[in-house]
Parts: sequence; structure tokens; C-alpha cells
Amino acid sequence: MWGCGLFYPKDLIGQTMASRVLNLLLLIPLLILSACATLVPKGYLVTQEKLDHAWGKSFPLQRELGRGLFSTSLAMPEVTFLPAHNRISLATNFTVSSLLAGGVKGRIGLSGALRYDAEQRALYLQDTNVETLVVDQGSVALGEAMRPALNMMLNEYLRANPLYQFRQDEMRYSGKEIDITKISVVENGIKFDLKPR
Repeated sequence: MWGCGLFYPKDLIGQTMASRVLNLLLLIPLLILSACATLVPKGYLVTQEKLDHAWGKSFPLQRELGRGLFSTSLAMPEVTFLPAHNRISLATNFTVSSLLAGGVKGRIGLSGALRYDAEQRALYLQDTNVETLVVDQGSVALGEAMRPALNMMLNEYLRANPLYQFRQDEMRYSGKEIDITKISVVENGIKFDLKPR
């Protein structure tokens, strides 16, 4: 026993431990909140369904070509993901009708590379070119003659309309801005790598 009103060493140790435990308990909620604020999903996948939903508002696409001589319609494209080339391909049915030259129906296919516009939060298909054209009904010669016009029609649409556009709230997470660091074509969609700004 110690005299002169001094604490027992075990009392002093007990108070110190209790103080440390209390401080730790107070820090835990702060650490959890801090961790939640900095956790940002590492990736985001745009699937076939999301592309179809976005395009469903624009297709079928109809245009008058050749100063109104040809009436052209394109069905909603079917998407194929090409991970080995980091590109996507589109295939769509087309119809061309003309009072002078008759009509033609068929299918065209093209592929393109991806370009992301950070200011618009939008993904575009670029460097596209019609690679295949198959005529199912009508004049094959007319179908081939319409290839440049169909190519131009699709390219004009793709330059003006994104494949996919993020909403502004999708580019924020827990109050933090999100940047896209990489875009990759994978087997089941288009993958965006993300990081907090």
C-alpha cells in the first residue's frame, strides 16, 4: 500500500486504458464515415440492354436521300462487342424505296472505335465504315449503289448521337466527382474504369 494519498498503480493503469478505449470508440464512426466518403466503384458496365434502351428512342431511322428520290429506313442496330479489337460492330436492316428505281431491302454491317467526350459525359462511335452489305430483296446493283449514301446516313447519325450518355448524377458518388480513366470493350458490354477526382 502506498501512503500520502497516492493512487495505486493499477488504478492509474485502469484509468489510462479506459481513456484509450473511449477515444477509440469515438474514432470508429469517424473512420467509417471517412471510408464511405472515399469509396468509389472501380468500374461501370454499359450492357447491350442499356444501349438498346438508349437507341429505342431514335430507331427506326428514316431519311430522304438523293434530293428526295430515295426514301430510306434503318432498323435499330444489333450490337456485337469485339474485345480483341476494342471495337464494337453494328448490324441493321435497311429498306430503300424509289418511284424511279424500285425498292431494295437488305442488311448492312459496320464497326467502329469508341471515343468519350468528358464535357458531354457521352460515348461516341467513330471511324466507322460500312463493311458488309447484303441485299435480300430487290436489285443488288441498287443496293451497292446506295452503299455510300447508307454509310453517310449512319455516320451522320453516330456523330450527332452518342451510343450512351451518363446523367450528371451518375458522375458523382458520395459527393465526389468521378473521372473515367479507361474505356474497354469486354464480352458483355463496354467497361468504364473510374476514379475519384
